[in-house]
Order: sequence, then structure tokens, then C-alpha cells
Amino acid sequence: MHLKRFATNHKFSTRGITLHIKMIFMIDIFLITNTVKKKALTFFAALSIFLLLTCASFAQTKGPIEGVWKISAIVIPAKNSTAKDTTLTNPQPGLIIFTKGYYSTVVVHEERPAVAAAKDPQNMTDAEKLALYTQWKPFTANSGTYQINGSTITRKSIVAKNANAMTRGAPNIQEFKLEDPNTLWLLPTAGAPANEPRIKLTRLE
Repeated sequence: MHLKRFATNHKFSTRGITLHIKMIFMIDIFLITNTVKKKALTFFAALSIFLLLTCASFAQTKGPIEGVWKISAIVIPAKNSTAKDTTLTNPQPGLIIFTKGYYSTVVVHEERPAVAAAKDPQNMTDAEKLALYTQWKPFTANSGTYQINGSTITRKSIVAKNANAMTRGAPNIQEFKLEDPNTLWLLPTAGAPANEPRIKLTRLE
């Protein structure tokens, strides 16, 4: 009724006014929708930048020795001052993994003989036990935590093949040297036995 009276007084058609109002309403909806879209795009752009900066920050704080390393050479000290050190340039397989505060080591120290499966694993003979011991003896496996203080790395086992390594409480302390980003040396400390080897590691990842 009010719309008709307004149209009559001002010489407008009711239909024209109605269409005009609808157009204004549609323009408002369009503007609101576009504003929401712009805000959403701004939000996702800001979120993407934040995630990129966060990833970059994590990459920058990665420790220099973190990664996967293989044993690529072992230098065994000479038994006397007149002899030369022995360098094994193709040692048995060995891997050391360093993450943030944790490590894992698996190393084969010498070639191991193949062992036939026991006929009765629950009741092994003495000969079968001896053969299995001979195969497992030159193999080391342990994982745990590590700390770095200057050029010294201290590793403490949490789980190990050798139970004594888990219970004795004495950590494994070595010096380390980064020859380059992909070459790491583990070296004996000043008070270590004279026959302690120097171990060269090559980065795999």
C-alpha cells in the first residue's frame, strides 16, 4: 500500500520501484560476497606465508650432524710409532642416524659367516648356539640420546643389542669434526685408549 502511494505521488510504477529495490539488493549481495572472498583470499595468503616461514625456520635450526650417515672409512691406529695407521676404505656396512637429540647405530665390524637355521629353535644344540654367537658377535646395534658440547658428542644408549650398554650407565664420548657438510669424523677423546679408531662418515640424507 505504501509502495503504491509512493509510486502514484511521484509518478513511478510499482513494478519499476520493485525492480529498482531488487537491483539494489543484488548489488549489496554481490559486494558482500566479494568482500568475503577477498577476506578469505587474504587469510589463506597470510596462512601460506606463515607456513613457509615456519618450514624455513625449522630448516635453519637443523643441527649440522642431523641426518643419515654411512661408515665410509675406518682408520686404525698403528701399534707403535714406527708403523703406519691402517685405513679401511671399504669397511663393512654401518649406518648412524642423528635426529634432534636422538641417534641410532647399526654396524657390522667384520664379515659374518652364514648360519643354517636351527632344527629346533626352542632347543638349540651347543654347536648351533656357538654358530649363532659367532655370527652375531661382530654386529653392534644401539639407539638412544646424544648431546653436543662444543666438538664433543656424548651418546647414551636406551636400547641396545648388548644389555651391558643399556645398564652400565657409562656414555660413549667422542670428538667430532665436520670436514664438510657431507663428511663427518668421529674421533677418540684425549683420554681414550690408543687403539681407538677414527671413523669417517658420509652423509646419505
